[in-house]
Amino acid sequence: MANLDPEDVGSLSRFFHEALEAGLDHYRGLEEAPVWQPAPEQALRAFTGPAPSQGQPVGELLDHFKDHLIPYTNGNLHPGFFGWVHGGGNLYGALGELCAALLNNNLGGRNHIAHAVEGQVIQWSRELFGFPRQSSGLLVSGTSMASVIALAVARRWALGEEVKRQGVQGKGPVLVGYCSTQTHGALVKAFQLLGLGSEALRRVPVRDDHSLDTAALRESIRNDRRAGLKPFAVIGTVCTVNTGAIDDLAGIADICEEERLWFHADAAFGAALALLEEYADDLAGLERADSVGFDFHKWFQVPYAVGGVLVRDAEAHRSTFSEPVEYLETQPMGLEAGAPWPCDLGPELSRGFLALKVWFTFQGVGLESMAASVRKHCRLARELAIRVSAADDLECLAPVSSNIVCLRYQPPGGRAAGGVCSDHYLDALNRAIVTQLQLQGVSAPSTTTLNGCLAIRVAIVNHRTEWKHLEQLLHHTRRIGERLDQHYPQLLNPTHWHFMQGGDGRLIVDPVTGLNRYGCSPAPRDHAFTFASSTASSVSRQAYEAADYYRQKLLHDLLSSDPKEVVPDCFRQLEHQLVDLLGLGDLQPSAFLVPSGTDAQLLSVGVTASDSPGSWVSVVCGADETGSGTPESVTGRHFDSETCLGVPVTRGERLTGMAPIGYRAIDVHDGTGGIRSPVEMDAAIEGCVTSLVSEGHSVILHAMEQSKLGRWCPSRGAMDRLRESCGDRLQIVVDACQLRTDREDLRSHLEKGDILLLTGSKFFTGPPFSGAAVFPARVGRRLSHGAVLPEGFADYITSDGLGTWQSMVSGARPALQTGVLLRWRAALAEMARYYTVPEHIRVDGLNRFSEQVVSLLREHPLVEPLFAPDDDWWARDDFAGRELSNRRSIFPFVVKSSPGGGFLDPDQARRLYELLNQELDRDCLGPLGEAMRRAAGQCCHIGQPVPLKGISTSALRISMGARIISDSYASGGGFEDHLEGEVRQIRMILDKIELCVSQSLL
Repeated sequence: MANLDPEDVGSLSRFFHEALEAGLDHYRGLEEAPVWQPAPEQALRAFTGPAPSQGQPVGELLDHFKDHLIPYTNGNLHPGFFGWVHGGGNLYGALGELCAALLNNNLGGRNHIAHAVEGQVIQWSRELFGFPRQSSGLLVSGTSMASVIALAVARRWALGEEVKRQGVQGKGPVLVGYCSTQTHGALVKAFQLLGLGSEALRRVPVRDDHSLDTAALRESIRNDRRAGLKPFAVIGTVCTVNTGAIDDLAGIADICEEERLWFHADAAFGAALALLEEYADDLAGLERADSVGFDFHKWFQVPYAVGGVLVRDAEAHRSTFSEPVEYLETQPMGLEAGAPWPCDLGPELSRGFLALKVWFTFQGVGLESMAASVRKHCRLARELAIRVSAADDLECLAPVSSNIVCLRYQPPGGRAAGGVCSDHYLDALNRAIVTQLQLQGVSAPSTTTLNGCLAIRVAIVNHRTEWKHLEQLLHHTRRIGERLDQHYPQLLNPTHWHFMQGGDGRLIVDPVTGLNRYGCSPAPRDHAFTFASSTASSVSRQAYEAADYYRQKLLHDLLSSDPKEVVPDCFRQLEHQLVDLLGLGDLQPSAFLVPSGTDAQLLSVGVTASDSPGSWVSVVCGADETGSGTPESVTGRHFDSETCLGVPVTRGERLTGMAPIGYRAIDVHDGTGGIRSPVEMDAAIEGCVTSLVSEGHSVILHAMEQSKLGRWCPSRGAMDRLRESCGDRLQIVVDACQLRTDREDLRSHLEKGDILLLTGSKFFTGPPFSGAAVFPARVGRRLSHGAVLPEGFADYITSDGLGTWQSMVSGARPALQTGVLLRWRAALAEMARYYTVPEHIRVDGLNRFSEQVVSLLREHPLVEPLFAPDDDWWARDDFAGRELSNRRSIFPFVVKSSPGGGFLDPDQARRLYELLNQELDRDCLGPLGEAMRRAAGQCCHIGQPVPLKGISTSALRISMGARIISDSYASGGGFEDHLEGEVRQIRMILDKIELCVSQSLL
């Protein structure tokens, strides 16, 4: 086997020195560097490659260290770091860490000198906390592990030796323990890991100073004993993580003695107060604890990670973890001497030489300097609290017991809400302040929640921190808070609020159901089965998180850059991402993000009529299966009483500056409910367009690339014939708002000069009101020569959204359209997820899902599909794409009132749709089997009813969305299982339809 050391060990000397100097330079430059900054993509990519088959040059490794690691650490070395309770480290400890690595000792056991070092550190700990010399101790990664070890000993002490063999699986009394509501979450994890369960840890109320209420503790213990449970342990905290409060340790010790309970002290960072005489009274009782856990890497400033645990009863400690095995048998002499080994005191056999960095720190710094640092932090905290309490724009939210100050910024005069700021607003404002402090690199506090209010939590732990750093924190808190409150209060609203802005009343959520008029939620709705993508879908968790990140980044960019540049850049970036994801970027189209497909339609006709003056007529294909606002939008008229920018208008009135545009509708259904074939639709469309052109009109042909029920018209051949025969008298606008069209076909349209109308809210399941109009490059080139667009567009689209076209619209003005931006960001996240899936897997998934849905619909006795597989409308063979374009992904059907009976009327279909989308009260229904009970309680969101012309019923729709594929793929090896799960959901939807009909709920 190859020796892994270099042939010339000394050849590494230069690199050791270079690494050391880089680290020391980092220390020297802390004040000049940002407290924290996020790692850029370049740095992240540096750590994404495969494992190398051959060794890499050490110089390159050091370059990674210097370029990609040093600048992007978590910032706790910096004196402006106040987040959580992170120690600042020290160079003596760093030297000890290096020495320990050079020795490569395993401190699980065996006889070597490193144990003596750990023994000395444990003895120092005993002396510091007043534990007897015969108590035992162990160094661990931190107090989280210390808590597990200490409570494992307490568990065995309470249940006896047999717990090691039998466990706690119902064979003994139910153990319960106690801690305050402010105790660290690591104790909850400890209870879970030890098989006790988090419910067995009673959270005792606290006093006004956030310390445990001992009277409430006594009452809780009495109640549990009366209930037949077995109290066994109480956890007292030395400096709670939220506020630095110190529990009444002596009072807890008294209760534990009286009740014969194990007293564990969680002194994760508060243990360092033992260095200060002035805190002796506060810590009285710590020396009476049965066990104590503490961290050296916090207030003692030792480099991460090292903590310790002390256990008063050494025999109880050893017997809890000692497990003799032949390969760990000890001897009186030799390397196997030194019993008991540390592996007999904890779960780990392999243990690093944690003690050496502690030893170097204590020896290099000395207890007096450590104490001075801790004392300084407590003094600074008191001074900060005094300064905050004296300010009219700051407020202290908790008493200061040690080194933590919890405060919040309050705008003077409550500017945000008519003189009074709500707690909800203050929470959002202060959360944003903390995020911006971190992102701007000027300071790094964290947040917590106290008495229901969000607090800026300032934990003063770094030994380099001075008053000037706290002054900087206050200055920047006020600066950022004032700017946020004065200029961007709306951006502090949660992302789901923004999803409801900049559209129309259909986006507003019913406070009872939590759903908008599309039947979907602007926040993730994980419990619902969602097959409504032909209408709209509730946002997915992944898309919501992408939009929420974007909202916070937008806020940051607005604060740190010129808003006049930021907002237009946001539109351009999202537009470029859209066209790139659709494979259209090289065609250099002009793309515009608007709230809805109807807005995009209005923009397209206005641009067309302005581009080439004439007598224009809009011919709408499949007019009876398109949006209700289409007749107005395609003729350049207002389609609602208010625009997306909140401008009141008169529905049906032509936009200011808009040329008159005529209207022709070509329906798919005839008056008796009959359906024209694709050939008949082609003939009707071509005849209408040809006739209009011959009469001297120019035509805007609104081609339908999947209607509400999944139809398309005219055919590609018909469009080609019309382009050739009509020339410049024809402009085709392709309604591809369902976006169930492949990139090849979208590209073909653009290349032939067609305008595309898209949304991200249908197949790609982004939030509703994510519309876009995409114009061929030739249109943009023609308009650039002094064209003027209708002045009325200023009521619909901002100058930021118009980009280079803004000069063509008189009166266009800037406005921060967060609704449009965030909804499109969510939609683009879904598009990116979908196209990340390999194409052959996408196609296979679409095929299999389609086949299953068709089969289920055809077999169900109450359901009649509107398409048969051999129907002409089913075959789509004139498209270039072979993924979405040539296969059906909307499955419309009508529902019968009984097997063999008539169809539900439109009101009944609407009621059925609504019942499917809510949880039914099973107690109010007749007797149900298990499958029907499950269906009754399941929310199922499908496509809204579509009235069928000439037939007294409405079609419902099961619609395939991109998430079916992307979620299945994201599940990894379970792609087929996940897909089958989606099919099971369809079965349950059909069960619920049967339930609603059979129980006469309609």
